[in-house]
Amino acid sequence: MGAGASKNSAKGDSSKGKASNNNNNGDVAEGSGPPPMDSRLPYSAFRDFYTLKNFWKTVQRAEKDARKNMFSKYLKANPENMARYPKLAKLQLENISPSCDDKGFETMAEMYLKVFDDVISMVEETPADASSAIARLQAVGKKHRPFGMKYDDFQKLEEPFLQMVGELLGDRYTDKAETLFRKFFQFCLRYIVEGFQP
Repeated sequence: MGAGASKNSAKGDSSKGKASNNNNNGDVAEGSGPPPMDSRLPYSAFRDFYTLKNFWKTVQRAEKDARKNMFSKYLKANPENMARYPKLAKLQLENISPSCDDKGFETMAEMYLKVFDDVISMVEETPADASSAIARLQAVGKKHRPFGMKYDDFQKLEEPFLQMVGELLGDRYTDKAETLFRKFFQFCLRYIVEGFQP
């Protein structure tokens, strides 16, 4: 309907007129404001998630470099974890870098970044119900059970993740951006660990 039609139809019913002019009335109708957020998500306002998603587009544009950068930082900071990855058996720590072109390294790096990418896409699709994103994270945790990992091993990925994002965003990586990504990582960590626990 055009604007004129809704104005005329609202004349006889003042409550309709008020609802159409007020975006803060709690209605979840088309054009009535941002969608509600699942309370399990780390953001109460959709605007915060929207900001994170827009920052994430920078990561997506540099996806290949981003994933290798993050994974190499993680392995350099935690060299003892290399033994847990059979695909990295032929690699030496000194050969690990963002420019490493080993197929096993690239595959593992891609899998790690894809988890975060999938979760952002799933939340974007249904911000009011994060069940699919949570199920994805729990499945990642469950998949890591046989590898002798501990809770701390998942936590150790946080700084490499944040450093990778910070390097890509440059000047746009403000305190607010860091807080948004830290909250996002902690959300992911919570449900990965939940899936990891037997």
